[in-house]
Amino acid sequence: MIVTDIVFNFDESFPFTTKLVSKILGVYKQLRPSILEWLGTKEKEKVRQSVENILQWDFRRVIMAHGTIVEDDAKQKFKKGYECF
Repeated sequence: MIVTDIVFNFDESFPFTTKLVSKILGVYKQLRPSILEWLGTKEKEKVRQSVENILQWDFRRVIMAHGTIVEDDAKQKFKKGYECF
């Protein structure tokens, strides 16, 4: 699955400032939306419904615009990342 800014996944290969900001936003070494998305989303139930629809898709990896590609257990990690909703 290819996504833009709905999830992030920064790891130790990124520069210090990127790691610091990703830790603050809750996306360091985790495939998940940032805390800013959670705070800025008024209709969380719609997000949950959309995530449930996405989880019906057949995907094995997540390629995102910002972060490290997730090759292993991508669907499960995506699901876990959106448990906050």
